[in-house]
Amino acid sequence: MHVDGFEHAAGEHCGSTSLRDLSEHYGWGFTEPECFGLASGLGFTFFELSRSPWRMFVGRPMWLERAFFDHLDIPHTEREGDDWATAWEQVTDRLDHGDPVMVFVDLYYLDYYETDTHFAPHSLLVVGYDEEKEAPDGSTGVAYMADSEFDEIQELPLDSLRDAWASKDVMPLHNRWLAVDGQPRPDTAAAVREAMTETAAYMLDPESAARELGFGTAGLAGIRALAADLPEWTDLPNPAWAARFAYQNVERRGTGGGAFRGLYAPFLDARETDVDLAGFADRMHAIADDWTAAGEVLKAASETDDADERADLFAAASERVTDIADTEERFYEDVLDALA
Repeated sequence: MHVDGFEHAAGEHCGSTSLRDLSEHYGWGFTEPECFGLASGLGFTFFELSRSPWRMFVGRPMWLERAFFDHLDIPHTEREGDDWATAWEQVTDRLDHGDPVMVFVDLYYLDYYETDTHFAPHSLLVVGYDEEKEAPDGSTGVAYMADSEFDEIQELPLDSLRDAWASKDVMPLHNRWLAVDGQPRPDTAAAVREAMTETAAYMLDPESAARELGFGTAGLAGIRALAADLPEWTDLPNPAWAARFAYQNVERRGTGGGAFRGLYAPFLDARETDVDLAGFADRMHAIADDWTAAGEVLKAASETDDADERADLFAAASERVTDIADTEERFYEDVLDALA
């Protein structure tokens, strides 16, 4: 079965594309950048990993999707921690009642990506299933997935969904899912203020956040930790791949460009509150450009075979990221002042 009337198109980022798809399905009318901003989607977390690529960072918080529903007061159901059979029964029940279901997975196990890189959490929508159909790998049962990277609905073996949904390879995933139960509150301007305030406060002082941070170093402290660590990447087992993966986390892998700053700036362009956001939008576009420039230095570091040149490029990237941290700090301080 497929959720009746569901439509999908590719987007910039997995979480905000899924939220935009839900917005379209339920008639809320939010664009992807608006979904991203209303979700307090801008953030930063720096991780040291025990396996390749050894270092990772993401320009968004781990709780983006949950925050969207909270800021807009959208009634919803969210569960995690159930075993496969229980969780899948819950999901199929929601699908049978016409509700797309958001799930959080490790991209490595999604067959249609054909990737050997673990990346989690990747959020997407289950929009149908057929437990009797033979999957391309010869197993029985498929789920139909609306994924931000593809215009077409993707067919995924249920065995692969089971592995992806409970992966432990990047961070522990526990069969988490989320589905809509009602409509958002009408006061979107208030939600914009709340979302912007949460973003700025979290980036300046992650420990003050009301939400669980997970592991890694978050907020501006995470950006500064990345900057301090970059010169040491020459000692990693595969510094070229670490640099390439870092570049991808700035410009690719669903970031919308500029480490997600290129996705947040259009939200500031589009929304209206009692505070003039035009100046903040211009500043965020510039910050996105700065991240893109830093990403290009990391890309160059991934492409050179000269160890000394790579060390110089890591040092240059470190300086750029340090400058970005200073610029972002002033930005978030000014946001809080304006919204006070």
